[in-house]
Amino acid sequence: MIFPLEILEHILLKCDGKTLLTARKSCKSLRDTIDYLTEKTRLWEWCCREEINPEELVEYLPKYEAYGKEKWLYMYINWSSWETIEDVTILNPILSPVQFQKISSIAVSSDHIAVGSEDGRLRIFTKHWAPVFEHRIVAVKLTKLTFIDYNDYNDINNLDLCLVVAYPKGISIVAFNGIRNYQFDILDIISHSVYNNYICYEKVGGRMTIIKITNHYDRREIQEIWFTRIYSPGCITCYKMWNGKCTFLINSILESLVYENPNITPMEQMQRITDIKFYAPLIIDSSTTQILRDNVIISVYKNNGSDKTSQPDIIEDYVEIIIIDKYKRHSKKLFNMWEIFRSNITCIFLYGNTLLIGTDSGSLYYYHISNWKNFDLKYYNHRQVICKHPIIVIQAKENEKERKFYICSKFTVHEVSGFIPSIY
Repeated sequence: MIFPLEILEHILLKCDGKTLLTARKSCKSLRDTIDYLTEKTRLWEWCCREEINPEELVEYLPKYEAYGKEKWLYMYINWSSWETIEDVTILNPILSPVQFQKISSIAVSSDHIAVGSEDGRLRIFTKHWAPVFEHRIVAVKLTKLTFIDYNDYNDINNLDLCLVVAYPKGISIVAFNGIRNYQFDILDIISHSVYNNYICYEKVGGRMTIIKITNHYDRREIQEIWFTRIYSPGCITCYKMWNGKCTFLINSILESLVYENPNITPMEQMQRITDIKFYAPLIIDSSTTQILRDNVIISVYKNNGSDKTSQPDIIEDYVEIIIIDKYKRHSKKLFNMWEIFRSNITCIFLYGNTLLIGTDSGSLYYYHISNWKNFDLKYYNHRQVICKHPIIVIQAKENEKERKFYICSKFTVHEVSGFIPSIY
């Protein structure tokens, strides 16, 4: 018996996304019907917004702006595939064709790759490693690179790039439009965080500032929108800008600020979230503690036995994960890093529903993140040997058919592609 088309359409509109993908793959008739509904309704947008965590959508959406209405279908296919990493074909790492010396940082957009080195040199390439731009920023190590003020569609069709380049005690905002470059320096900086075209930085003396970068005719302009000062004995442990909110860990107190609020004043007060009691003592002025998005804190504690002030029951290397729920409560997880990895963690990277951990032995561990409260560091979904050197930076790029990771050691850049199942 064949259902009338109207009844079939009504049934399909009630299905979830994974059921629709299965039906779409089963036969040409169902595929045509679902594709017809895709054109006439917001079918896949509904599926994405109902099933994908909103925090993940924030990361995915800029990657698919160039695909028009079909972006929601591509986004859902990619997301659902990485929900089960075992079903994704993760290829062996490929070395970049460009030779580097003493790599210290890397940043990736849809069509460009920026590489920083320990001698202060910044080099920008296309996604096929054709050179685009090279400039010596400073004479010291570039510690971090971040693309700002772009979306992936414009990045593909224009050559108007802007990066935040960090180095010890300073950052530079570097813009390049294919003809000339512009550089603005901010010195005496201890740390910083970037999200879209906003930068939060901590200066010597405890002053915290948030600035906004705007594009005015042929140059970037900087607008200061907020500042405060952290007085002793208060001390910034770490902070993270994410989707309109900046989260601060001050000693063991978690606070936040909504910086995209149109009514924000320069002296707006941060909102206290909760006090956190860490099992392992926090290390000030280090990269061992980081906030992932705004609700997860990861602290990597290395105890070599020489610290006499450490708690006596901590005798090995630990990873401590703090999870903040919507009611401002927190829970803790503690893992022994040596028991799990037989090496030390050197890099932690979260993209969408995938967490990657790099180690000093060159191994990369993949985790699917569905619920942080059920997360167990011991049960990784995939392990891959990338190189024989410590992994220092991980970046991600995504299109409609693959999710590609750029894994960087001090000596080279490795590309790892994860292809989604063939369900088109």
